[in-house]
Amino acid sequence: MQLFRMPRSIYSRTMLLVGLVTFLLQITTFVIFFNQMALPTVRIQVGEFVDELQALVTEPQRLEENSSFFSTIPDLQLQPAKWRIPFWHFVEDELEQRLGKPVMIWEDEGVFLGGGRYWIDLPSVGGELLRIGFLTERKGCLNPPVLLVVLLLVVFVSMVSVYFLSRWLVRPIDELRTAVGEMGMGEYPKPLPEKGPAEFTSLVHMFNWMVKSVQSITENRSTLLAGISHDLKTPLARMRLSVEMLSKEQDRELIEGVVDDLDVMDGMISEVLEYARGGRKGKREAVDINQVITSVVDRKQRGGANIAWAPSEPCVQPLDITALHRVLSNLIDNGNRYSGGQLINVSLQCGSDEVRIEIEDRGEGVPQEALEKVFQPFYRLEQSRSQDSGGNGLGLAIVKSLSSVNGWRVSLHNRESGGTLARVQIV
Repeated sequence: MQLFRMPRSIYSRTMLLVGLVTFLLQITTFVIFFNQMALPTVRIQVGEFVDELQALVTEPQRLEENSSFFSTIPDLQLQPAKWRIPFWHFVEDELEQRLGKPVMIWEDEGVFLGGGRYWIDLPSVGGELLRIGFLTERKGCLNPPVLLVVLLLVVFVSMVSVYFLSRWLVRPIDELRTAVGEMGMGEYPKPLPEKGPAEFTSLVHMFNWMVKSVQSITENRSTLLAGISHDLKTPLARMRLSVEMLSKEQDRELIEGVVDDLDVMDGMISEVLEYARGGRKGKREAVDINQVITSVVDRKQRGGANIAWAPSEPCVQPLDITALHRVLSNLIDNGNRYSGGQLINVSLQCGSDEVRIEIEDRGEGVPQEALEKVFQPFYRLEQSRSQDSGGNGLGLAIVKSLSSVNGWRVSLHNRESGGTLARVQIV
């Protein structure tokens, strides 16, 4: 079992690394400062305080003159001292080291000038114990709570600084990631600003150049395919007109065959022309998806397709109606072609976060390794490329292109009972 897993995002890793290094540096700096500056200063203060105590033992009359110390008070209720700051613990160790024996320090239960008092019994010159009192509060000494608050404050300020520093460093990468996502959806993002560190500027420059190059290649491809398709459609129209003008006394069956071939060629060119347009985004408008599906299903049923469809509750979504028409039409045509005219089920699930349209056929299904390949242009399961056994290999490619540019997800799945399920997810 892995106890610790590195964050996946570069922002989280940057913040973790910089934060950890900063925290270790702060702790190291605090330890060095405490040992090299604060602690020696405390020991000097402890030595001076103990020197004053020993001087008072030598000359007890000075107790009356020194306002920092007190002489014994009769019937004073005492209890073992509880150290409030480390200073008095150092004082106790210093006294024991100088006297060579443990020293008992007491604390009174009363309150004096806002604070309690400690009392210590020290041997005088005559051998008698002299009780000396002093306030429990010691001005100018290190206070652990204060030190802890200062340390936490420094750590907090450092972490906040690390957070904003990390955001500043990672923001250009987020912009680049967003631009790459837009390009993956079929769009061409605006050129990113080429600023920042030299390495990142070089990367952004290459990305902008790549976007411009891909856009140019795509536009050239579209222009080429559109031009070829347009040039082919003109002679095809003339050929159709010439064939239809032939005398009825000619072989009518031969003429009808030529006309059918011309129809097939015209359909192929139309699909190539549609794919060449690159699946551009259309106008989005609020529409009831039930009505769109009903329109497509009615048109396919008039063409002889066997489709089962029952509209549900209104499902209004802002989308490109033309794109959805074409996607559903191609998917139903594909299911009808490979199911041999058997029943096709169309269903709609309208959720708050996602709309799901499913088209189920009862054909032979698609090999598992080909479920993604069928969306590639001109890919066909039946390699003979006969019009009787399959289409032109562009129907599902157009579906994929239109879905990607509109932010939809389209996928194919094999049904356990046989056939294929085509799913369109609109989010």
